Amino acid sequence: MAKNICRLHLQCLLSAVLLIMMVPFLLGFDVSSEVTILCDGQKKVINTNELKPAKILTSAGVVLEQGDGWRLQGKSKRIQDGSVIEVLRGKPFKVIIGEETKEYKSYRETVGEALKDLKIRFKEEQVYPGAATPLVANMEVYVLREGEELHFAESSLEVPVKYEEDYNLNFGTENIIHPGKEGTEKVISKRMKNSDGTYVMTELTRHTVVEPETKIIRKGMAMSVYTPDGYKRYKRKIDAHASAYVATGNRTAIGLVPYEGIVAVDPRFIPMYTKMYIPGYGFAMAGDTGGDMLGHRVDLFFNDYHRAIQWGRRDVEIYILAE
Repeated sequence: MAKNICRLHLQCLLSAVLLIMMVPFLLGFDVSSEVTILCDGQKKVINTNELKPAKILTSAGVVLEQGDGWRLQGKSKRIQDGSVIEVLRGKPFKVIIGEETKEYKSYRETVGEALKDLKIRFKEEQVYPGAATPLVANMEVYVLREGEELHFAESSLEVPVKYEEDYNLNFGTENIIHPGKEGTEKVISKRMKNSDGTYVMTELTRHTVVEPETKIIRKGMAMSVYTPDGYKRYKRKIDAHASAYVATGNRTAIGLVPYEGIVAVDPRFIPMYTKMYIPGYGFAMAGDTGGDMLGHRVDLFFNDYHRAIQWGRRDVEIYILAE
């Protein structure tokens, strides 16, 4: 009799549990969970009965490529109402073993975790950067083989130089504003022992540890003019009116056969053999004169008649060169 009563109680208990589980369905309640998906900077909220994050992402149209992964935010490891699934895109990186370089992607946080995912066996002391190092995009990871070891050294980086033109400083002089400072870089090499006991060193990579500081020099440009040959120092500048002339069959006042670059001047203002630069005409020399050459009036010789016509008459700046 007691056994029958116990059996009856058990059946009632099971029926009650089953009824409780069926109440939401009998009353038309929705037992799906609201899940938020964070992917590529966007947020998507869906309702789902699915309990596996990978399947939820697939149903939401999220494509996971090789090396991508996901993370369920919060303390709970199971999907529930309000769960947040964060999609983790794989970071590209390279693995160098011996002479072979392969490219991979991984969403893992450290070098060691990424290598384990790839089933690459390694020893802690045979990996650079170390296994606990955070994995960053485009990182190069070196996995050494038996007989290989890493060698670290530092070398100096040259001081870069920057010139600043200063038109308040005399041409040809320089002032150092900042002396600059050498930088430092770390050189990582792989050392391998040969069968005869000698070592072969192969440079793997270089990383800047301390950026060099630029040396800044102010370059005096006062009393200088820019020419096709660079800046040239001048002693004085003359505003003049220039006309063009061509060969007359006569030699110049100083006995030269005229050529382009000869300028007829008033010798009282510009002495013969004076070297000058005239923008638009070029380098020239005072080598001729004439009755019309009075004051700041000059004639510029041209080899070609048509070019002389094109020049005609115009106001010019004449820079009397210092050298």
